[in-house]
Amino acid sequence: MSTRIGTLSRAIAIDALNHILTRRQHADAVLERLFAHHGPELRQLDRAFIFEIVYGSLRWLSKMDWIMSHMVDRPFTSLDPRVACALRVGAYQIFYMDRVPDRAAVSETVEAIKKVGAGNASSFVNAILRRVARKAEYYPKPDREAETAGYLAVQFAHPQWMIERWLKHIPVDRLEHLLSGNNKAPPIVLRRLVNKPVPSGEDLAAFLLRTQGIQSEWLPLKTALKVERLPDFSQCEAFKSGCYIVQDAAAQLAVSLVKTAGVNAPVLDACSAPGGKSIALWDLGLDEQNLVLAETSQKRMGLLKENLSRVGVVPAEILQGDVLEQVSGRMFDTVLLDAPCTAMGVIRRHPESKWHRVPQDITHCAAEQRRLLDGLASAVREGGELVYIVCSVEQEETTQQMSDFLLRHPEFEAVSLEQRVHDYYKKYVVRDKELLILPGNADDLDGFYAMVVRKRPS
Repeated sequence: MSTRIGTLSRAIAIDALNHILTRRQHADAVLERLFAHHGPELRQLDRAFIFEIVYGSLRWLSKMDWIMSHMVDRPFTSLDPRVACALRVGAYQIFYMDRVPDRAAVSETVEAIKKVGAGNASSFVNAILRRVARKAEYYPKPDREAETAGYLAVQFAHPQWMIERWLKHIPVDRLEHLLSGNNKAPPIVLRRLVNKPVPSGEDLAAFLLRTQGIQSEWLPLKTALKVERLPDFSQCEAFKSGCYIVQDAAAQLAVSLVKTAGVNAPVLDACSAPGGKSIALWDLGLDEQNLVLAETSQKRMGLLKENLSRVGVVPAEILQGDVLEQVSGRMFDTVLLDAPCTAMGVIRRHPESKWHRVPQDITHCAAEQRRLLDGLASAVREGGELVYIVCSVEQEETTQQMSDFLLRHPEFEAVSLEQRVHDYYKKYVVRDKELLILPGNADDLDGFYAMVVRKRPS
């Protein structure tokens, strides 16, 4: 990486981090916009370098802030946000990027601060990062036994309010695995589509190895292929032909709870974008003409249609707008509700959510989930099923949400998952009727929750 590109890459990382934190924007959207702006200036290697710095800084943000708060002679929060982000970017390279020499992390970050319009702070940034690079100073953390929440918040770089919530129902040792898992890069898992074989007739793993040199391994779910990196979709005939989608094994497991065999009545995917669940249902044997999709977001509607088109799935209907308004008075054999949630089971995929989320978000999401559940309950025919899934592990959005639903709707009963969950993953079934996957698990799955309830016949 040349000096010019090295400085530019760090400047982009500082700019991205600043936008994400001060404007509460999503990391992937910010990076996509900045990469598009700089276009051919950046090689794929440069983009990967920027991605690593930004996502790594977000994962370890509060720990680096804690370290530097001991080095700065003023409240760290009082710094110009660009300066604070430059210090984070530099510190992340020093502490977590072994292949970057400390001298380069310091000097290039100092040059980068000039590119983002805060050159007057370059001497300050240089002095602090040089001090960080010596790694000679140690600042004791809170005591693990006496101040457990404070210790975990510093050690694993999570907001203390999250730690305090989780400590109420998760043992400390298990919670450490959860927090550690949240700070790791997530695996990349593809869903092989049984209905769309690879054009060459090869096994998908063999095809990706031959055409793109990608190593992979099949997971216990027969459709789940874990790959070392994303394929270059623009150069992948199997992707263009709709032979696979990107979908974590936990999501594949949750969708497999939907009963598709023998279903000859409408099935509603109530929050369908970006389309992976509907495609999976079709691949599991559901006739596309029995599939009705609903999506609220106009922005996500384009991505939904694009994905369906690539695979070649043509559903009976795609409804735009509030799902309860769109399906009022209609009946379905099955309703799949992948409900809007805090996504606190997939923090590793969206590390900025640690710093964007507030406790009130859980209350707001739980209220919206309740509204959707109550409204969709009347759209399930007698003997039909409602499948509820969220990528959260918060009790208000999972076990408590569904327990309360069953109390409000005695016409529904919980369905045993014993015959629906793959044998290997039955260890994640709790109380026989709930799928609960905590982050930081041995199988490297996303955090997820799912439950199936059936409307009793009159």
